[in-house]
Amino acid sequence: MTPKRKYEVSDSCSVQSHNVHKRPYHTENSNEAANAKKIRKSIVKTTRFVKTGSSLSNKIIWHYKKNTDNLSNFSAFLVSSKKDLIQLLKSSSMKHPIKFNLNLEATYSQPNVENSAENRAFKTSDKEIFMDTYIDSIVEQAFVKLLFEEDVYTSKGSGFTLEAIDGLLLSVYKYTPIGGSSYIPLPNYIKNKKAVINPQYIDQNCFKWLIPAKHVLGNNKNLAGENYTSLEEKYNFSGLTFPTPITEIKIFEKNNLNVSVNVFGLKHEKNKKHIVYPLKIVEEEKKDHFDLLLITDGDKSHYTYISNFSRLIRSQKTSHTENVKFCKRCFTSFDNRLRKN
Repeated sequence: MTPKRKYEVSDSCSVQSHNVHKRPYHTENSNEAANAKKIRKSIVKTTRFVKTGSSLSNKIIWHYKKNTDNLSNFSAFLVSSKKDLIQLLKSSSMKHPIKFNLNLEATYSQPNVENSAENRAFKTSDKEIFMDTYIDSIVEQAFVKLLFEEDVYTSKGSGFTLEAIDGLLLSVYKYTPIGGSSYIPLPNYIKNKKAVINPQYIDQNCFKWLIPAKHVLGNNKNLAGENYTSLEEKYNFSGLTFPTPITEIKIFEKNNLNVSVNVFGLKHEKNKKHIVYPLKIVEEEKKDHFDLLLITDGDKSHYTYISNFSRLIRSQKTSHTENVKFCKRCFTSFDNRLRKN
């Protein structure tokens, strides 16, 4: 068996090859692909990434880093691109989450064979970046994947050798992760547990109107009116977009220092029951803590407030009928009964 190799792009980044998702290299020899690369190379006149195009709606933006120094080592070229790439991704993700992927473009040819040059593009899959993502690590992982793909190609013994490293193509997409939307009724299986408050709202600001549910008194918690809006000033919602994606809840927590928020999802099983599972779990529950349940219906999604977490998931994890405490990360149960020796 061939020993496993390590791929390194910097002193701080090394990954075993078996940890990298194997994807085949891509042949880019169509006239369209060749012309597109030629145009990109003609546009870029500097050593930095340059915007080379965008979709009509500006949802996708392409940037290109040309190998102006004519480096012949893939690792060295990627390292030379790292600082500029990280800065570009940071600035792109400041206003909203993004997805990105990389194409490492090169030209290969067969020695002593005329007109044998062929384009190759080694690619990464799309990767999400949020405001608080540690981008340096994400970029290093992407570089490892690119180097692994190139090594897989060259190890196949195709007879082609590297003629030139052409450049690095960055594609940036605006990314809208799942967030709250319009009102969705609770499934009967969940509703009957009487552990979730699901107030109806007049707009798509369900996260904003849901938070006061913890403090609303009386029997009208499922009807959002003045009983909710009168509590709006209790919290700082600045910096959030509505509907609010899960990734922005960290902004809400930073705005309100004594607040922590967990979010759970709901999966429909074949037996028509629904299974609760964690989506966002805090390391420490603060004094003013919220457990939210995100329910979906097709493309719609909607936050609800979990008023009794134990009652909500008890039948999912144990046959006990009394009050049981659960770890909200792994759902391990803990009861107050004394163990018999």
